[in-house]
Amino acid sequence: MTTQTELLLTTTAVLHNAQQLAALNSEGIGLVLLDDLIATSVAIHPLVFTQQNFLSDATQQALQQKIAEQYGQQTVALAEYYVAILTELLVSAARQQGSAPLKVQLAGANAECRCQLLGAELEATEINPQLGLRGVSLYADVNYKASFALQCEVIKRARAAVGGDTIELVVPFVRTFSEAATIIDLLAEQGLCRGANGLKVHMLCSVPANALLADTFIHYFDGFVVDVTQLAQLALGQDFANAKLHYQVDTQNDAIITLLKMLLVVAGNASKDHNIYYDAISQAPRLQQWLIDHEVTTVIC
Repeated sequence: MTTQTELLLTTTAVLHNAQQLAALNSEGIGLVLLDDLIATSVAIHPLVFTQQNFLSDATQQALQQKIAEQYGQQTVALAEYYVAILTELLVSAARQQGSAPLKVQLAGANAECRCQLLGAELEATEINPQLGLRGVSLYADVNYKASFALQCEVIKRARAAVGGDTIELVVPFVRTFSEAATIIDLLAEQGLCRGANGLKVHMLCSVPANALLADTFIHYFDGFVVDVTQLAQLALGQDFANAKLHYQVDTQNDAIITLLKMLLVVAGNASKDHNIYYDAISQAPRLQQWLIDHEVTTVIC
């Protein structure tokens, strides 16, 4: 187990909720997590948009109450409520960033992260959510395509509102080359063509295969955002949420350093963006020094 040390790197923030916007002054926004914004500001499960008729009466009433609190007696569709709130948050974040790019990670967390949302009763229980329907596999699933389309509408409206090409996308949990091609196609179908109007699409590297096959994955994307925590969990076969295993947690393990090196080398050789995302970087002095030695000066945390 490592302990907190003096932070040697510059940091940018992860945007989890609307309240952070007022508190972020000089520190820029390194990554916006749509999963977290949905959980804190919208709280609607993605299956609601295709299976609303199967919801319990109590959940139906709760959804109507949310809209009434926002719009009063005005009749507003649930989808418009969802899109309008998220668009406003992204526009506010982008304007706060100024000319700096705003990287927005698409919502595609595992089932456990969606269990508190209104309408979670619609989702089937997964035996192993960590390795279940998430990321690209979620967007491609017929039951989740409607919510993916709404995410894309949010991005399009936000980009149109701020102008230019400052809002960029980060795609989580890309398992294979097939999924890499699939997400680029799915985005294009929704009017978000990579490269059009300056749109950049990055891959969140959280699966060891992303590093081992980085020289091919890089061709599908404009850069990498490396999620050190998830990469370590899957590479070391550890559940970081399991208190009984905390003594074994080590994101500075040589295996993780090796995977990071693969990703940084490939991105550097391709002259593409690469960002490190690790919320516990202050507890990893060896990793900090390794990053500095490899000319990484900023970490998203």
